[in-house]
Amino acid sequence: MRSEQSRSAQSRWARWSVVGRSVTGRLAVVAGLVAGGCGLPLEEEAEVLDPEIVQYNLLSTTTSTTSTTEVARPEFAVRFYWHTGDRLAIVIKGRDTAPLPGETLTELVAGPTANDLEETPELQTQLDVTMEPVLLEPNGEGVYRIRINRPAEELLTTQQASEFVCTVTQFEAIELVEIVDQNDQPFQLSGDGAVAITGPARAADFNDCQEE
Repeated sequence: MRSEQSRSAQSRWARWSVVGRSVTGRLAVVAGLVAGGCGLPLEEEAEVLDPEIVQYNLLSTTTSTTSTTEVARPEFAVRFYWHTGDRLAIVIKGRDTAPLPGETLTELVAGPTANDLEETPELQTQLDVTMEPVLLEPNGEGVYRIRINRPAEELLTTQQASEFVCTVTQFEAIELVEIVDQNDQPFQLSGDGAVAITGPARAADFNDCQEE
């Protein structure tokens, strides 16, 4: 009797042993397939990425916090005085750097650009580039001189003088202006509406020389 019970127990143990090895084998195969599907050799273990240290572009649910701030460059305004008919017209242009008086005078005698004329077709200048204006240092009385390439005997019209004087006196340091020829001989004003100016001219000598 005991011999039969012993043989029955051994038989059950053998069956469980086979089943156990079969289950273990299947688990090993599944583990191998999972590791193989991840592109890892069987002998290596998968590494869990730490979201705190992983690069942003590896996590599809994370967006970059980097932003680009565009710093606006400062813009300076410079005024040019030309004419529409008999009246002075002010054209304001923006500059990325602070304008200089001498450079502004050079641009003034070049006259309105195509863009200026597109906005104001009747705009015109009484000056021309052959005048080649040069702004001289002020004398002891604070008078700035604009030297132009033209003999003083030809005179200047009031309109020509107003474009020079009104444009250059927008600069804070310049208040009194004298227009001279290559020999530093002062010009006299002529033409209709000429104003009597004794000595250097200033913006107040021209009625339209104020920003509207």
